[in-house]
Amino acid sequence: MRMARPLSILFKLAIAMGVVLLFYIVYLDSSVTQRFTHARYQAPALIYSEGLALSPEQPVSLTRLLEELRALDYRNSRYARSVGEYQHQGQQVLLYRRSFDLPQQILPAKRVRLLFNDEDVLARIETWPEQNALMELHLEPQFLGRFSSDNAEDRLLVGLEQVPTLLQETLLLIEDQQFYHHWGLRPTSILRAALTNLRAGRTVEGGSTITQQLVKNMFLTHEQTYIRKFNEALMALILDFRFSKDTILETYFNEVYFGQDGAHAIHGIALASQFYFGTTIDALNVEEIAMLVGMIKGPGIYEPRRNPERAKARRDLVLRLMFERELISQTQYLAALDSPLTTRAGSRLARFNRPDFIDLVQQELRLLLPDRSWQETGLRVFTTFSPGLQVALEEAARQSTQAEALGALERAMVVSDYRTGAVKALVGGRNPVFAGFNRALAAARPVGSLIKPWVYAVALEQPERYQLASLLDDSPLRLTDEKGEVWAPRNFDGEFLGPITLYQSLVESRNIPVVRVGLDVSAQAVSERIRQAGVVRKVNPWPSLFLGAVELTPLDVNRLYSALANAGRAQRQHSITAITTHRGEVLYRAHDSTAKGNSAQVFTEEAAYLTRFALQGAVRQGTAQALQRFAPDLAGKTGSTNDLRDSWFVSFDGAYVLTTWVGADDNSSIGLTGSRAALPLADAFWSRVGVQPQSTELPATLAMKHFHLATGGRLGEHCEGAVALPAFRSEQDNNRLDCRGAVVNDPQDTREQPEQKRRSWWRRIFN
Repeated sequence: MRMARPLSILFKLAIAMGVVLLFYIVYLDSSVTQRFTHARYQAPALIYSEGLALSPEQPVSLTRLLEELRALDYRNSRYARSVGEYQHQGQQVLLYRRSFDLPQQILPAKRVRLLFNDEDVLARIETWPEQNALMELHLEPQFLGRFSSDNAEDRLLVGLEQVPTLLQETLLLIEDQQFYHHWGLRPTSILRAALTNLRAGRTVEGGSTITQQLVKNMFLTHEQTYIRKFNEALMALILDFRFSKDTILETYFNEVYFGQDGAHAIHGIALASQFYFGTTIDALNVEEIAMLVGMIKGPGIYEPRRNPERAKARRDLVLRLMFERELISQTQYLAALDSPLTTRAGSRLARFNRPDFIDLVQQELRLLLPDRSWQETGLRVFTTFSPGLQVALEEAARQSTQAEALGALERAMVVSDYRTGAVKALVGGRNPVFAGFNRALAAARPVGSLIKPWVYAVALEQPERYQLASLLDDSPLRLTDEKGEVWAPRNFDGEFLGPITLYQSLVESRNIPVVRVGLDVSAQAVSERIRQAGVVRKVNPWPSLFLGAVELTPLDVNRLYSALANAGRAQRQHSITAITTHRGEVLYRAHDSTAKGNSAQVFTEEAAYLTRFALQGAVRQGTAQALQRFAPDLAGKTGSTNDLRDSWFVSFDGAYVLTTWVGADDNSSIGLTGSRAALPLADAFWSRVGVQPQSTELPATLAMKHFHLATGGRLGEHCEGAVALPAFRSEQDNNRLDCRGAVVNDPQDTREQPEQKRRSWWRRIFN
């Protein structure tokens, strides 16, 4: 009886503990299964630039190519025999391009030779060593940065089918040879490790399977306690029971930790291959696979940049085991063993900080994907960003002699391709913007004279009333404004010129004529055209609008002038070309720029052309003539506001429109006009990138004619004071005019009659 009672108590306690353990297992099962099924990962949005396109038809310079290769962390080697290497010798570059997964396209690794002419311009691309000519070659995009997940872990998700077989086999060889044959635990390994640790008095050996490692990384802390090890064992059994071995292995490849990129933890084999070697996992060679698998044991201990000797010893050990288990041949083993320990030149994923442009990408991404559910799949965001243009823009805005002359004044610059609406480069302040005030996107300031071409473009859509040669009235004007106050606008120079052609008024940026034209076409019409171009800010239809009393950001201004530069058509402004999940599923693709709803015809082609011609005149001989060496391929317009608080300059060539603003954050006067502050920064930019030719083809309805610059009357071609201006065709175009504007009978003789009388009698007879 005495023994029965204690046994009964023990039996009941065992039952109770069994019930508790059962409920605990049910709880763990629910937690592990829920997390593993629905919230397995948190992955960041990885942001990429556009890739540099190489083609003999649109060649780049040798210097530009080498800059791009260095930015992409290509290694300069003797023979360029490995992916990610190049050799530069004289006028040729031997390049082994890395592979890269683009949206709906895979760039395979490719070895090529690029030949440059005596002017260091790309002349030919050919495969190597086959020497077959290629019409074009795309380099992989640069990594710009990321929008972090909530747990600040970085990873690039891949499916198990994307992981090379050799990489899978090597991992199992080193970490868990019986992975496909146990139930998540190896009791013998656990027992052996426990005995070893007991003898040592501390933890010196682990017996964890891949499943246990995954449980520890995803669900538990790294503290060495028996309770944690007990939970780890139970969870490993549950995981192995609930999910397939392939699913567990795939998750491990995406979860395993590989070190730090600053404050960001690098997880997963795919991102680790980019972080350490700048390549995709399918392009990893034997020694790179060995190094990555070897690092898993201790990413801090075997980090190749900080501890190269330890990392190489660990790599070589893995290589030996791979050879002994016949995963690689003797030739592969010896070649890998002799190879030096090489990694990317850069120690950060994003080699250059581009916070100014990334602000714009983040704004657009929030509109396209408003919530953060994308963290479950991760994103790859492909942008319109041009590294080459960005470098030139930053140098112009922050490092040029023109920039130094501005001292502490703030500045913002935006470059976009007006043919597509793609924003290519952006500077948001005197210093890089790190979670601060991005003036290119957020500084809404009065635009001053920048609005004048917009007013004239509206008027030039009425050719029966307005053409470039039309005379306007530059005389004193008094109006009653929207507040009931008398408004008497003045010209910047304080003078009034009387009759003046529309062309000359725009070239010289006169105030009074544009106000008169604006009153005629109406402020409402001008305001409506601004809205049609895509500007969403409020634009009050008041007469003061004609002199720039509207607050716009540099990005808004870029949008407006893109329409003028692009034959009157405004393309949707954007910074994102495509968004995919980490595994390549396309979530968004920017539509073709000509698609319906993606652009708007704001002005007629003729009105846009006439306005563009006048803006080219402003560079040749007007307020922007400091850039006349770029004429006629550059058009531009200066802008200044009251008390010289803001300095603006907009310019465009055959491809890009550049908006430049200079001012002070406190809105105080800077004492500098658009031609004194903003224009020099634009000068520095165009000097670096060069100016692309603008098309000289006129719309079919226009023809070049000659007019007297002062009177606006038509003249003969060689007359004094004549200027060639585009104008609408008419029935009188075939008439030849003399220097008084009269029709002459002899089509070969357009000179003034008094000169004819002074000619000798025999010349008049025998002409």
